[in-house]
Amino acid sequence: MNTAFVEIRVRAARPEDRERIRAICQRSVLPGHPTERIFEDVEIVSRLFADYYLDYEPDSCFVAEVGGRVVGYALACKDTRRYLRVLLVRILPGVLWRIAKGIVLRRYRRPETYRTLWWVLTRAWREIPTVSMRTYPGHVHVNVDPAFTEEKLALLRIGRRLGDVVMAHLREAGVRGLQGAVAEADGDERLTEFYRRFYGARIAAVRRFSLWERITGTRWYAKLVVIDLLPRAERSEAT
Repeated sequence: MNTAFVEIRVRAARPEDRERIRAICQRSVLPGHPTERIFEDVEIVSRLFADYYLDYEPDSCFVAEVGGRVVGYALACKDTRRYLRVLLVRILPGVLWRIAKGIVLRRYRRPETYRTLWWVLTRAWREIPTVSMRTYPGHVHVNVDPAFTEEKLALLRIGRRLGDVVMAHLREAGVRGLQGAVAEADGDERLTEFYRRFYGARIAAVRRFSLWERITGTRWYAKLVVIDLLPRAERSEAT
């Protein structure tokens, strides 16, 4: 679809958007590759990367529509420390139980699923950079339907509209700054350049990200992007 002249509408997410948001999440892990190439239980993906926002912070969830169909989302969190507590206590136990059953009942048959689990256990903590959650308490999870990612203009327009709305929402809520890990292949800086250009982001840390290298044959990096949302004086008062 040529979206150059198509209207993109961004609105607050509604309960009936839930399954569509989860479906986009499940299909947007590694651009150009089906999620099953990395981890065959796609339900786990949406539980980890969508359910917290939909269940515990629905007022910070937004969707983009084209022609009345949801084609992207922005899921925001005002306090990453709260997110981690909820994830650990409310979400992760169910995820671990599902994974354990999948292993015991031999529902997982693809070697890449087990390689991903091994990476999570042995390397994830070293390869995903972190920054002060006091200085940058918020974070945002944004995805666009893979059907639109082949068209650069569509991806840019949808991502920009979602970004503008969710950043305004976090500023209005008094969130002083946000952080997010962006994975980019070697030599590719399109995502980080997007956040630099439109939101004044800077890269606070970079780590080698090996999870996708076996599949793509390319070196990847996890880059920690931080964005200051409040003016300097307001950030000082919020300290």
